[in-house]
Amino acid sequence: MPLRYDFFPSGFRDDPNKLHIMQGQLPGHLSELGKQQAEALAEMLDKEELDVIVCSDLARSYDTAMAVARRKGLQPVATPLLREMDWGVYTGKVADEMDFTTLPESVETIDALYKRAGDFVNFLKKEFPGKRILAIGHGGFNRAIIVQLEKLTPEKILSLPIMKNTACMRFTLP
Repeated sequence: MPLRYDFFPSGFRDDPNKLHIMQGQLPGHLSELGKQQAEALAEMLDKEELDVIVCSDLARSYDTAMAVARRKGLQPVATPLLREMDWGVYTGKVADEMDFTTLPESVETIDALYKRAGDFVNFLKKEFPGKRILAIGHGGFNRAIIVQLEKLTPEKILSLPIMKNTACMRFTLP
């Protein structure tokens, strides 16, 4: 049976999202709205058969995963492979104030993000062969996974639309 997985960006956070702050690999937290979105996701997935839940090790993703895990009787497997893009010295800065054309060396490159997405896919194949996996991560990194699975060039990560919180995508791996 092919490996199938679903992944979701973690729920909406308080002020950092509203203020367009680049959270990157900061743990973050779920706002009241984020908690409601996580519970709505859990309800939406109530009848889905899942064997394992994998999530980013950042709190905002883990807490979203726990909303589903409680209903499923599962314990999320947290991994740093599923973390959001590392914004380096731009972490915590307002997006509108950043120069995206000349990013400093501390920012994770698109090529590095693409490679990490491939490492994540290989992690799923190795650790959970044949399992139904729910993966809960972050919008930017999820786009890297899509590009990796579609065998597109890393630059295509930049052209995919921004994902909405708790958006659902389904893939089956060969």
